[in-house]
Amino acid sequence: MLKILCVCGCGLGSSFAIEMTAKAVLKKLEIDAEIDHTTVSEAGAFKSDIILTQKTFADILTADASEEEIRRVIVLHKLTDKDEIEQKIVAFLKARNVKV
Repeated sequence: MLKILCVCGCGLGSSFAIEMTAKAVLKKLEIDAEIDHTTVSEAGAFKSDIILTQKTFADILTADASEEEIRRVIVLHKLTDKDEIEQKIVAFLKARNVKV
């Protein structure tokens, strides 16, 4: 099962909005996934395959990260744009040879 973590500064507003949008996208794509949201400071405590966040928090999450950790961070420009989230999740999975 795919594990997705949505990250923002407080873990309540934009990360929750990303989570709700991503859930709709995953349902449409029929991808079985566990999805959660949290703060940027607590993100390291979660194990996830994908992190969905905005650039500011992506920069923090990847500051000292390995190449593999950096690749799992997906930067969103429009946090509740279903098309953007779908395109980026599909591209991420195809890059890992996961059938979508």
